[in-house]
Amino acid sequence: MDVVTVPPDAGGVADGGLLPPAGSVVIYVGDASAPAWQRLRAAALSGAWQTVRDTPVPQRPAPGTQLVAASLAFDLVCAGHTLVRDLALPHGFPFRTLTFPYTGGPLRDTDFSIVEHTGSDRPAVDITYLMMRRAPQLTRLELQLLDMEHPDDGYLHMRRPEPCQTITTMDMITDNIQRAAQHAVNEKHAHGGYATAGATAELSEADIQQIAGESGEPAATVADLLALRRRHFAR
Repeated sequence: MDVVTVPPDAGGVADGGLLPPAGSVVIYVGDASAPAWQRLRAAALSGAWQTVRDTPVPQRPAPGTQLVAASLAFDLVCAGHTLVRDLALPHGFPFRTLTFPYTGGPLRDTDFSIVEHTGSDRPAVDITYLMMRRAPQLTRLELQLLDMEHPDDGYLHMRRPEPCQTITTMDMITDNIQRAAQHAVNEKHAHGGYATAGATAELSEADIQQIAGESGEPAATVADLLALRRRHFAR
């Protein structure tokens, strides 16, 4: 997998679009035959940051569209640790992305690898991979502290992935479940006599003082907080 390092200032190119934000690692996967993906990949490999930024993001599918994988499923591995599993390129998309927060600590290009899950069915498209990393602006002290980490622990410099910049099957499923669950909760509260979403509960000055504690004294204990919670529920 090709790994491209974007300078923290991106050569003066303003943030936005498909340009990785400072403090991120972005994995791009695309249909090897798609012209849009070929152009984006070529721009990234050549350091044309403005072209990367201005590449159009694939549009979300219309509601009700059946999303199926057009590629092999794959895992992303960093320094021997699997960061995310079972990704795939949805049918009809030239490429997709997945963004990870990144501390800016030392990571080797060879730390990254892709594990594809082969099966008996031939995938609809052949895909290629690209990773772009862009460190945040760090002070000299921060750089020294990060350099103290063991090189084999590079995966610690990446965190859980952020929401994708382009739509994926799992994005759609998660959004639908979240909306359905929130609707069910709202309906239950509206018909069960509980507080509705529009209700507010304000803490009194005494409650706030109890939680925060006096100056120089410990804040409220867990038992105190639970007791306060019970009192509010009983109102």
